[in-house]
Amino acid sequence: MNHNGILLGKRHFLYSSERVVEVEGWTFTIAPGFKVIAGGSANPLQTLISIYRGSEKVAQLVLSHKRHDSDLAVQAVSSDVLLEMSPATRTVSVAEKQ
Repeated sequence: MNHNGILLGKRHFLYSSERVVEVEGWTFTIAPGFKVIAGGSANPLQTLISIYRGSEKVAQLVLSHKRHDSDLAVQAVSSDVLLEMSPATRTVSVAEKQ
């Protein structure tokens, strides 16, 4: 499956189960079995990023946009998911804990 953009009303969503996903300048490396749904926020200064394993949401992040930069914050993450973030390189890695 390739990157899919879904437009629902005024909101645009990105749905992907690819291993590498680009969201607003951030690169997400996703382990097999996970998928990413991004977008859909009513606030144009924020992008919501949800990570699923099957039908279960295992992480929720929010990307806040500023004039020349953006900040990524973790709102929730499952205890059996390893989430590594590097703001300097704008990368996020998602995998199952071993």
